[in-house]
Amino acid sequence: MNGTARDGKVDYDTIARRYDAFRGGGGPYLPLLVEMARSHGARNVLEVGAGTGNNTAAFHEAFPAALLIACDLSLGMITRAREKEVPGKWVQADAHHLPLAAGAVDFCFGCYMLHYVSSPAAFFGECARVLRNGCAAFVTASHEFIETHPMNRYFPSFAAIDRARFQPIDVLKEALADAGFGAVSEQRIQASPAPIDQSYLQRVENQFISTYSLLPPGEFTEGLARLRSDIEAKGRLDVELVWESVVLSARKGPR
Repeated sequence: MNGTARDGKVDYDTIARRYDAFRGGGGPYLPLLVEMARSHGARNVLEVGAGTGNNTAAFHEAFPAALLIACDLSLGMITRAREKEVPGKWVQADAHHLPLAAGAVDFCFGCYMLHYVSSPAAFFGECARVLRNGCAAFVTASHEFIETHPMNRYFPSFAAIDRARFQPIDVLKEALADAGFGAVSEQRIQASPAPIDQSYLQRVENQFISTYSLLPPGEFTEGLARLRSDIEAKGRLDVELVWESVVLSARKGPR
């Protein structure tokens, strides 16, 4: 997590183990991130907001030649990553002040961490500073995906909370350009439709994304009860989740 180890009432130092148990790595965006790193001949790779290292481990498995540096502000998250022996050099750091020398890395990426950054312009400026001539890529969510998420029918504040946290895609693209990056682009990647069933219910119960922890307690309890009832009635909801990720990428220097 970046900017702060706390997001509203979410203390990532405290919930690191629970968070790790219900979060995976290697999402549908991973092959694109790896291909970007390879195509730019990346040797030294920085992951910002690496959390407990699930994406770090997946990236390393897909691209073992890279030397990984993983940073996060939450010591609890880093401790959990180290316990799992996730590869890479782990550093506790604020994303706005990366403790790396100028031109230290060839590729920089982060997965679902931009909404923790209080100043995208400052953060992207830091990424530009620590990059040699290479590429930066960040995975985030669009407001369109947030507004059409199936959980909106159970948790009325769901979309409002995430619209307030996740910066609009156009704003992020403009901030990348203002930081001196070129070839700023976006790609939208959809996972295969997945059932919203008992397995998904268990993840919601354990608040596997921070949005659930930010809901008013009564709203979460009531919505969870309705979700549980609907899933138990038929084993799954009548809609599936189509997870969409937006990958923003930009280049520093000549290719």
